[in-house]
Amino acid sequence: MENQNLATSLQDIIALGEEMLTTFDIEELLRHIVKTAQNLLNAEGATLYLVAPVEKLMISQVILSDRVEEIILNIDNTSIAGFTAFNRKSLNIRDAYSNLSEIHPDITFNRAIDQAHNFRTRTILTFPIIVKDELIGVFQIVNKKTGLFEASDQLLLKNFAVLAGIAILNARLVERVYDEQEIAQDIVDHISDEVYILKRDGTIAHCNGRALERLPGNLTLNHVRGKPYAEELPHLCGLQKEVAKVIENNLDKAFSGGKMPYVILTAKNSRRMVEKITVIIRTRPTEDSDGRMALND
Repeated sequence: MENQNLATSLQDIIALGEEMLTTFDIEELLRHIVKTAQNLLNAEGATLYLVAPVEKLMISQVILSDRVEEIILNIDNTSIAGFTAFNRKSLNIRDAYSNLSEIHPDITFNRAIDQAHNFRTRTILTFPIIVKDELIGVFQIVNKKTGLFEASDQLLLKNFAVLAGIAILNARLVERVYDEQEIAQDIVDHISDEVYILKRDGTIAHCNGRALERLPGNLTLNHVRGKPYAEELPHLCGLQKEVAKVIENNLDKAFSGGKMPYVILTAKNSRRMVEKITVIIRTRPTEDSDGRMALND
């Protein structure tokens, strides 16, 4: 029966994997991961600690408990989760209040939180979250509802920790990409050159402030977004052949210093095909009446 329950739980982990790997909101993902770990192990509580590598600390990100808001631990042998992180070793503690010196002379369980909130931690199961030799964090699961944590629970948490670690790294990567895109767009919006970002099909995705000044009439970005640039931006019609050539030949960039100097940059998808085109129309410096350099409008 135990093997059957273990097989069923492992199947549940596999099924949960797809959902975790496609959740990119980091806060939502972390809550989902901890709740899933608690349910899988039929426990009263669960905590996820994530490593803060610069400070060499672990900070609790999600605690499924109404008693505690945040815990900060050193990555060393002085705490149960800290020992797990420092030694990259799972612990199955059958009595949190017992003498833990057999594990390590410095390790202790902090009873203050239990005492402050009228709670009794009995059993603890921990497991390090490691992906490609990188320590991501530690799971700490407390008080299995049906008794003691067994080897099968340790195996479940081990398999779940692998998926959780990959999902966390994946979400962090997506979050970093979004942050970089926001920074890049902020730069684009404030440079003096005209910048037009087009999709592969030739529709307008974005224009910066300088480019918006060239829109005919009282049109705004919302009016032209998603529409063909050749129709909405007639002054760019002279670049149609060049834009088409960049797409057809899957080029990284193109430029010209002619009458209307421009730079065309491309962004490619995972198949290395052009997905977006950024057209930058360079402003030319000219001399004003005092002989100083000025920019053409």
